[in-house]
Amino acid sequence: MSVKPPEPFRHAYGFRFRETPSFGVAQIDGIGWEQTVSADYNWDGMNRGNPDSVLFQYTLSGRGMMLLGDQTHTLDAGKAFLVRIPSVHRYFFPEDGGHWEFLWIMLKGDRLAPVFEELASKTGQVAEFAPESPPIRALKAIFEKAKLRQITDGYLNSMYAYQFISELYRSSAYEETASTLPEAIRKSVRYIELNYERIGSLDEMADVAGLSKFHFLRQFRRFTGLTPLEYLNKLRIEKAAGLLRTTELTLDEIAASVGFAGGNYFSKVFRHWVGLSPGKFRSEQELAPEHLFLR
Repeated sequence: MSVKPPEPFRHAYGFRFRETPSFGVAQIDGIGWEQTVSADYNWDGMNRGNPDSVLFQYTLSGRGMMLLGDQTHTLDAGKAFLVRIPSVHRYFFPEDGGHWEFLWIMLKGDRLAPVFEELASKTGQVAEFAPESPPIRALKAIFEKAKLRQITDGYLNSMYAYQFISELYRSSAYEETASTLPEAIRKSVRYIELNYERIGSLDEMADVAGLSKFHFLRQFRRFTGLTPLEYLNKLRIEKAAGLLRTTELTLDEIAASVGFAGGNYFSKVFRHWVGLSPGKFRSEQELAPEHLFLR
């Protein structure tokens, strides 16, 4: 049976406002979600428009390629690049690539140069991000705002540009902290982030770390400031807050989807972390954020 090749698509939004804040670090010049299957997709960083801009592009699926200086990078799922325009680079879709699906955001502003230099020094110009990492969640949320025509003036535009830049900074700070974690704790943190909805016990997390339960508990708290259960519940509550804000699922359904055994315990933990009951959080639509990050 033949497999139908992926269909190309392009959803891109540009912004031009007559009035923008003079204090803004950056403006969003454009944002898009695309899938290409053509080798004609080929961008030379020294020969294109958008001068004095910064481009961030994140691969969702498939594969692209990047030539950066004398290095070649494969841009498969989870990889992102950050480049100034103009600069010496080229990114393209390889002839044997199958497809390349990606999100991108183009930022512009007179004060972007030092911001770019600092971010590039922290994260590298090619870096890896989990799909649920704060920068990628922010990027997807901004794209949805653009799609729904909710970025209506230069002040909102600058606010979302600053939000994305801040998430990149925050992510780079977290990566620096994460890189100092012992390998056993880093493995367990990654395991919790990927399997939060189905983790059943402390023993399971300790087994992943390869430590005894007592030693794992002590080491995890020492290096993260939280017990493993606190870290797990924090992540579950972050996910639940997004579902409360964006879906009509019942509290029991949300509790089950993020890994809690029942709605009563979920409500108790939610109130502990957020200071509100899940129902109160959901009902206060004007105050409830789309994404909640707990620390």
